[in-house]
Amino acid sequence: MQANDLLKMLRDMRDVCFATVDEKNLPQIRVIDIMLVEDGRIYFCTARGKDFYAQLLRRP
Repeated sequence: MQANDLLKMLRDMRDVCFATVDEKNLPQIRVIDIMLVEDGRIYFCTARGKDFYAQLLRRP
């Protein structure tokens, strides 16, 4: 199975959990709605007021 196949499986599920770490290396679990899978990439939405949005800007 190729990576793009796995990404498409995630897209079919739509709501998936992603784990990240914050500045203190503490785990942060987030439910993400995958909007699109294209060219081996996933696209998702997050609100600007959310901690996740700020974290992505600080540590993309």
